[in-house]
Amino acid sequence: MPKDKKLHIYAGLSLALTVGLSLCPFLGLVTAVVIGAGKEIIWDYLLKKGTPEWWDFIVTVLGGTLGYTILNLAR
Repeated sequence: MPKDKKLHIYAGLSLALTVGLSLCPFLGLVTAVVIGAGKEIIWDYLLKKGTPEWWDFIVTVLGGTLGYTILNLAR
């Protein structure tokens, strides 16, 4: 797996765990989805600061889903 995709998974996982532990697991997942979409749409596409890629968004959400799952299993 390319390093870029791993970083997106880690970002989604970190967001979901941090917000999920602080507030609730579902809000952690929502945060990972919103930040992932915002990064690809606003930062990469609109501001032209990077290359927008669907797979980057998908693996960010995958990381968020992993964090959400971990928090729910730990209950």
